[in-house]
Amino acid sequence: MIDEVKWSFLIRLFFVLIVITSVMDITVDFAHGANFLHMTQEAIVCVFALSLLLMLFLNTRAQARRNDQLLIELEQAKVHSAQASKELVSAKRIFGDEILKQFSIWGFTESESDIALFTLKGFSAKEIADYRNASEKTVRNQLTSVYKKSEMTSKVAFIAWFMEGLI
Repeated sequence: MIDEVKWSFLIRLFFVLIVITSVMDITVDFAHGANFLHMTQEAIVCVFALSLLLMLFLNTRAQARRNDQLLIELEQAKVHSAQASKELVSAKRIFGDEILKQFSIWGFTESESDIALFTLKGFSAKEIADYRNASEKTVRNQLTSVYKKSEMTSKVAFIAWFMEGLI
């Protein structure tokens, strides 16, 4: 398959050849005294080919300018995205610190804090137990303690408490 640059080049080359052969044919016909109608037809083909060649040239230049502009915009978007990513990382760190402060205010133990973090991330009691190499019953007991100390009634209420100000 021919890429776009090669295809564009071949099309331009084709029209250049049409223009050259048309001009040569008109010149030869003129030298041999061809009739006016025949030469007019060939002149129309030549002008049409020149017009298309000019349109292709102008279109290619316009596309090149647009591509240059898009590259500039892409670079600006990359810079903006990198800045936004840094800000997001910072915001996540600050949010994480605030979560840990709240855990401290509620008086969570280290183990309860771990369980609470996993809960905020959406893990089930079984998944937390598997990850911590603990029994599911132990995790459920710790979750009950987390909910009691935070004065929440469920996992959904616990997660919602932290999400309230974010949405």
